[in-house]
Amino acid sequence: MNENYLITIKGIIRNDDDEDIEELTTTADYFERDDKKLIKYREFAAEQNGNAYAIINIIKIEGERITHIKRFEGNSGQMIFESGIRHQCVYLSMMGQLSIGIYTDYLYADIDENGGTIDINYYIDYNGGFDTENIIHITLKKLEDQ
Repeated sequence: MNENYLITIKGIIRNDDDEDIEELTTTADYFERDDKKLIKYREFAAEQNGNAYAIINIIKIEGERITHIKRFEGNSGQMIFESGIRHQCVYLSMMGQLSIGIYTDYLYADIDENGGTIDINYYIDYNGGFDTENIIHITLKKLEDQ
């Protein structure tokens, strides 16, 4: 990976009266292939024994659809976002794969080789009823040549 971009991902999860905010900033790659815009980045998580392992993330933007693919330790999962459409997806968590429904309420992407932003508002359901409201704001910034 060239990692010539800086990606910042801010996620907000709302459930009943609770709100959880998480933010990740790391280096990333951006490239275009077959009319798709792709962002690839790694995040690191700690296992119970204290060892860290890499999780590979790919954000694929194709028209009005965004797919987030997550891979680690031979497993993968994906979340599909399209405004006004519910998708049944396999989400990859620390506990394994989960089948979830994702209904996207709002989606905006303005990304190119110079950077940009992505905003997604969506709901997750586990048994056919909406369980959480989620907001993701992604900023991609091209790093200056070193």
